[in-house]
Amino acid sequence: MAKPGKIPKLPVQQLVILALCRLADPISFSSVFPYLPEMIESFNVPKNEVGRWAGITSAVFSLSQAVTGVLLHLKKCGLLFGFSKNLPLAIVARSLAGASNGNVGILRTAVAEMVPHKELQPKAFSVMPLMWTIGSIFGPGFVRALFTDPKRALTED
Repeated sequence: MAKPGKIPKLPVQQLVILALCRLADPISFSSVFPYLPEMIESFNVPKNEVGRWAGITSAVFSLSQAVTGVLLHLKKCGLLFGFSKNLPLAIVARSLAGASNGNVGILRTAVAEMVPHKELQPKAFSVMPLMWTIGSIFGPGFVRALFTDPKRALTED
């Protein structure tokens, strides 16, 4: 608590660290979108079913995250998804990644504890949605530009 007559300040350094953690969520959520249809096709799913299975594979992350609450995010799930050779494994890996991703609740609690002054909380809490927006832009854009089908990109003349 601030002393009487002293203006409280935002803990900027701590908020920057939390903002970077928040940035990871939308990147892990949305980075699969650029290559997901091609990945689903590589599992020999009929063309007219690709959209449905891409939607299910995308949604299972958020659904699992909502159901499980707060657990630690396991990077192994992302690797498992990336190396999936069939559709069921890809869906299970995506579900596990969502189930083990509980950063949002932890970050909100941390912000609330770091900024107990009611007049500063709107500023502090407004950083987190901004990070989601930036990550949602950066995730698919970065992945599409650099990592979608690297074999084809590196062997084309």
